[in-house]
Amino acid sequence: MNAHDPRASVSAERQAARNEPRALRGDALLEVLVGACRERRGEDMVSLDVRPLVEYMDHLLLVTGRSRRQNQAIARHVITRLKREYGIQPLSRSGMEEGTWICLDYVDVVLHLFDAATRAHYDLELLWADAARTEHAPAGPGEVLPDDPEPLDDTEGFLH
Repeated sequence: MNAHDPRASVSAERQAARNEPRALRGDALLEVLVGACRERRGEDMVSLDVRPLVEYMDHLLLVTGRSRRQNQAIARHVITRLKREYGIQPLSRSGMEEGTWICLDYVDVVLHLFDAATRAHYDLELLWADAARTEHAPAGPGEVLPDDPEPLDDTEGFLH
């Protein structure tokens, strides 16, 4: 990767967060995120292992929802579950209001929730074609999905 590659730009804030101790890191964080997305019926879940390509994150997790409301529900569930169970929040988030493309940056893993049209249009899989790709199974029929407890104030503690 050369210095003009936009993927090479890393903020000091992100580098500092990457060095902080956290309850979940790397592959373990990826598995928790996959599970949380599965619990809210996320579809077409693909993780890209970008460790050989960049130093500022380990994985991208790409998930498709059937609607903007489902994407918002998945994102709220992820935020609530990771904060309650592990005490961690995303470094940043974007797209919650519109819901067609929501990005939750958990430093080692960046979660992208899309509707199908937006995912096809931006085609992050093509942008990161050199990354190893893993497909994750969706929730099976009849699987019991836990209800979220009382929702958290999901704006508390965000840096951006």
